[in-house]
Amino acid sequence: MCAAAALMSSEPRKVALLVGNNNYNKSPLTNCVNDATDLSIELKKVGFSLTTQTNVNYEDMDRGIENFTDDIRPGDFVLFFFAGHGVQWEEQNYLVPCDDDRIRNSTDLRYRAVNAQRALQLMFDKDPFVIVYLLDCCRTYWLPSLTRSRAMEISSRGMAPMSATGGSLIAFACAPGTTAVDVSSNGRNGLFTYHLLQHITKPGENITMLMIDVTQAVATETNSKQIPYTTSSLRRRDVYLVAPTTQNPHPNLLVPKVAQFSFNSKMNNSYQLNHSTISTATISKTSISTQSSIKPQQIQIKKNKFQQFAITVAGGNGEGQELNQLHRPWGMFIDNDKSIYIADPFNHRIIKWKLNSNTGQVVAGGNGQGNQNNQLNEPRGVIFDKKNNSFIISDKGNKRVIRYFDQNQTNQQIIISNIDCWGLAIDKNGFIYVSDLENHEVRRWKQGDKQGELVAGGNGHGNHLNQLYCPIYIFIDEDCSLYISDTRNHRVMKWEKDAKEGIIVAGGNGKGNSLNQLSSPQGVIVDYLGQIYAADFMNHRIMRWCEGDKEGEIVVGGNGHGIQSNQLSFPVALSFDNEENLYVADYGNHRVQKYEKL
Repeated sequence: MCAAAALMSSEPRKVALLVGNNNYNKSPLTNCVNDATDLSIELKKVGFSLTTQTNVNYEDMDRGIENFTDDIRPGDFVLFFFAGHGVQWEEQNYLVPCDDDRIRNSTDLRYRAVNAQRALQLMFDKDPFVIVYLLDCCRTYWLPSLTRSRAMEISSRGMAPMSATGGSLIAFACAPGTTAVDVSSNGRNGLFTYHLLQHITKPGENITMLMIDVTQAVATETNSKQIPYTTSSLRRRDVYLVAPTTQNPHPNLLVPKVAQFSFNSKMNNSYQLNHSTISTATISKTSISTQSSIKPQQIQIKKNKFQQFAITVAGGNGEGQELNQLHRPWGMFIDNDKSIYIADPFNHRIIKWKLNSNTGQVVAGGNGQGNQNNQLNEPRGVIFDKKNNSFIISDKGNKRVIRYFDQNQTNQQIIISNIDCWGLAIDKNGFIYVSDLENHEVRRWKQGDKQGELVAGGNGHGNHLNQLYCPIYIFIDEDCSLYISDTRNHRVMKWEKDAKEGIIVAGGNGKGNSLNQLSSPQGVIVDYLGQIYAADFMNHRIMRWCEGDKEGEIVVGGNGHGIQSNQLSFPVALSFDNEENLYVADYGNHRVQKYEKL
């Protein structure tokens, strides 16, 4: 959106349209008007200019959206919210007005309901700064004027996936093709909107992270029966409903300049300068060194250097389910042949990309979302057990960890059940480590274990040294020390074997983009020198620390949120191959990037 650049120095005008429908002629609801009303109250507190509609028929609803769209100015921050009934037909989503009994056939949907994709496009055409498009309309519903079998064919599958136009974020109350759980946490609001209200006005809460928080809260409350869905094409590093109020704690470090100086690095331990900016970057590096508390002998440690422009080795062809595509890759490992095994969660599969291949091969799942022997449900991690010659998969949506002994998916074993499993690791003894997001802990499992052994966290969520808050990725070293991305504490923790508490080895100074901070770290790995690499998710960069350092360094990324070969978009998993090249799962760009060691 071209107007966004002109607004870098000032906050955009914030406008919102909220629609809540309860009084359907045939299928009334109870909480949707409250949802729209309560959300409008919260948005007004943070400076939004509001239009709220409740219990509207088609004419009023269509006219309200048209008038709202006409009033959008270039550079506006636009928010649209709808709570009510919605249906999909021929891959289009329709927002249903209260006079739903007038929809007699599928053709009437085009003229008696609001096409959600078309409404979004009309808003996009007005060149706003950003569009946040929130749809809480995934309830079980049948169009009342159709026969039951025909209505079910059209209506009962939830919403169809929508592509986010440039500079927009779309959120559904539940995943495409599924319906919401009909419960209310407070007896007043729908589940999705209730949790949205808990986060919507938090100062400094990036909109992407805000939706992750809402998703986690809904999934936890419903035992993963309802998982909100977000897709985004935001082009700005940070988009806030409420701007941060804190100041840079180290103003002399000139952090914004560091971010634009093309510091390049990768998963390993290296610090590399782009040749085109070497003189400027060298000055900046000198400035940082004189102001930091890094000891001279630490600077002498050998550090790998990486090419600053990455090679795409998997995906990179947009979001999708074809064999040359990925959909928000999450976990991965690389074998000795440099084949990459990727957890492709929203395609519900594990996919293998051989060296120099243009397409992948499905090795597990890929048969739709489900819990059958040949199905997965949002897998988040995959590792290889050399001792047993098998794959181990974190099948998060099914709350289980499974083992595949072959790639034909005919010999599957469930080894851990009823666990909110995310990260996986395996030590030299063959013990399996699993991060449990719901219980804020990591457990170690021996073969045949029923409960596993607590090895980190497990004392409720918090920021004390014996606590974790949403642990996701984990790494185990040769000494069986465990490294954990403690995501919501914005730090990486190290728990030595049999320790009762951990130590902070990266971040831990609050959420931010200074060199001593992380923002929702994800992937973590340690190289042969003991240097720690962390995927700095919200800062779109990979950071490296030596244990004991007060500050880290940018090794790759850090050039803004983007799709260029020297940029990242919400990096997650990290891995090295046997030549110490660094690989990054570039979540927001649906690709895996390889940074070659120099």
